[in-house]
Amino acid sequence: MAFLGSRARRAALALLAGTALAGLLATTATAAPPAAKPDRVMTPTDIYLRDVPSDFGLEPHSGSPIWASPDVKVCPTAVGCATSQSPVVGMTSYIFVTLRNSGPYGTGTDSGALRIYRTSPGGGMIWPTDLTWVATVPVVVPPGATTVVVPWGAVPGPGNFSLLAVWESPDDPVLLLTPDLQVNVRYNNNIAWRALQSV
Repeated sequence: MAFLGSRARRAALALLAGTALAGLLATTATAAPPAAKPDRVMTPTDIYLRDVPSDFGLEPHSGSPIWASPDVKVCPTAVGCATSQSPVVGMTSYIFVTLRNSGPYGTGTDSGALRIYRTSPGGGMIWPTDLTWVATVPVVVPPGATTVVVPWGAVPGPGNFSLLAVWESPDDPVLLLTPDLQVNVRYNNNIAWRALQSV
C-alpha cells in the first residue's frame, strides 16, 4: 500500500475499515472482540493516545484500567494539573488531550480532527448511541507529543460518566468499531477513555 497514490490509499483504507466493521458487527450480538483481528494496516501516519502509561500504540492493547487514560485529563483551569480532577457542574473546566505522533503503524506530520464525546451520568455505554458530542478541534500533529486544551462549560451531572477522545484523519482512520466501548478502545489506538465524577 505504500506505493499507492493518496486517493487509492484512502479508498483501500476505507474499504478495509468497512469490511472490518461489517465482520465485527456480524460476529456476535454482544460485540465481543473478534476471534482473529486482521493485521493492522500500515497507514501514512499513526497518531495514538495511551490507554495506560505503558501503552506505545500497539493494537489491541490489553493493559488495565483502560478507562483512566493518562492522555486525557480534566483540570479546573487552562493551566495543566498533575492528575485529572473532578469537574464542577456549572463551572468551566478544561479538557487536556495529548496526541502522540510516534505510533508503530506510520510516521509523519498529520492533519485531522480531535473529537471529544461524553456519556451521560448514570447512563449507558453503547457506541455511538450513548455518546454526546462535546467538541471538535482541528489539529496539525508533528512528530512528538502535542497537547490540545479544550474549554468545557457544559459539565453534566453531578454523577459518574466518561469522556472519550477520538483522533480522526484521512491518513489515520479509525478502522474497527463495534457497539462495545471497551472493544473500541482496546482495538483502536486513536481512542482514549477517561472515567470521571462531576460534583
